[in-house]
Amino acid sequence: MSADAGLGGVPGAGAPAPEPAAGPPQAPAEPGSPVAPALSSPPLDKHRNWAVAAAARGLALFIGGFTLVGVYASWRHETLDFNIWWVALPLGGWIAHVGLLALFGVVLLAYTVAPRMRPWRRWTTIALVLIFAAVTAWNGVDFYLAWRAGELRPGLPVPLSFVICALLVFIAWAALRPPAPKRRRLLAAAVLVATAAACVLLFPVAQVFFFGGSDYRRPADAVVVFGAQVHEDGQASTSLRDRMATAVELYEQGLVERVIVSGGVGDSGFNEALVMRDMAVEAGVPKKRVVVDSNGVSTNATVADTVPFFGAEGWTRILAVSQYYHLPRIKLAYQRAGVNVFTVPAGTSSPIPQTPRFVVREIPAFWVYYLEAVFR
Repeated sequence: MSADAGLGGVPGAGAPAPEPAAGPPQAPAEPGSPVAPALSSPPLDKHRNWAVAAAARGLALFIGGFTLVGVYASWRHETLDFNIWWVALPLGGWIAHVGLLALFGVVLLAYTVAPRMRPWRRWTTIALVLIFAAVTAWNGVDFYLAWRAGELRPGLPVPLSFVICALLVFIAWAALRPPAPKRRRLLAAAVLVATAAACVLLFPVAQVFFFGGSDYRRPADAVVVFGAQVHEDGQASTSLRDRMATAVELYEQGLVERVIVSGGVGDSGFNEALVMRDMAVEAGVPKKRVVVDSNGVSTNATVADTVPFFGAEGWTRILAVSQYYHLPRIKLAYQRAGVNVFTVPAGTSSPIPQTPRFVVREIPAFWVYYLEAVFR
C-alpha cells in the first residue's frame, strides 16, 4: 500500500483525481478570501417561547372564566352587567352584548385547553382577542373624557382598561407561538396554573387601587356612610372620622340632601351610628337631614337596611363613602341588591398603619361578594 493512502483520503500523486460533482460551474475563490463554512448554523428552537405562551394561556384561563361567570350572572339578572369590572361593551342589545361576551369567553378557554390550533381557529382567536383589546382601549379613552368632564377624580392616572388591553394584546401575540413540546408540558401546566392563580390574587387588588381610589362624587339624593370603630372612650377612630368628614364635605358642597349613617354596637359598647350622627350635627349638618341606621353591623347589613329606604323615598342616585379598599365590595353588595351606587373614597387625615392588612383582607372578600352577587 502506498504511503499516501493514509493522508486523510487525499489522493496520491500517482492516483487518478476524482471527477468533479455535477452542477453549475463555481467561480474560483479570490486570493485571500475566507473559506465559507461547510455547514450552516442550526435552526432556532421554535418552542423557545413555551413559558411565555403558557403564561398567556393562564391569563386566557382567568379572563375567559371570569367572562363566562359574568355572562351566567347577566343571564340570571338581565338588568346587571357583571363584566363591567373589566370591559364596557358599546352594544345596546342585551342578546348581542351577552352573546359576544360568551363567544369571547369560550374562545379563550378553548385556547387554554387546546393551544394547538388550525389556522382558521388561530386567526379567529387572535381577531376576537384584538377586538376586545380595541374595546378596552376605547374604555380607557372614555376614562380620560370622564376625567376631563369632571365626572371622576382618578386615584391613578392610568385606567385599568389600558392594563387589560395590554394583557389581551399579549395573549394575541402568544397565540402565534407554538405551545410547549411534550417534554415540557408539565412545566407549562405549572406556569399556566401559577399565572391564573396570580390573577385571582391581583385582580381584587387592582380593583382596590384603580376603582376604589377613584372619586365618583356628583349630585345625588343621599350619601351612605359605612360605620367603623369607636374607641372605648367614645372617640371615633381615624377611619370613622375620615368617612364622616368626607360625607359632611359632600353635604356642604350641595351634592346631597341627606346623610345616612349606618353602624352597629361595637366592642366598646358605643353605637357607631349614633356617634356618627352626633359628628355630622356638630359639623353643621341639620339633625333632620341625618338618617340613622343602628343595625349596620356589616357591609351586607347596611346594604340590606338602606335599599328599602331608597325605594320608599324614591331615591335613584346614591353615593357611598368608605375607605378606598372597602369600596369595590360595597359596589358589589349594592349591585347584588340591584342598586347602582357611586363611590367616594374617604379622605386621609393621617396614615392608618393597618391599611396593608385591610387591603389583603379585601382579596377573599371581593370574591365572596362577587360570587354572592352572581349566585344569589
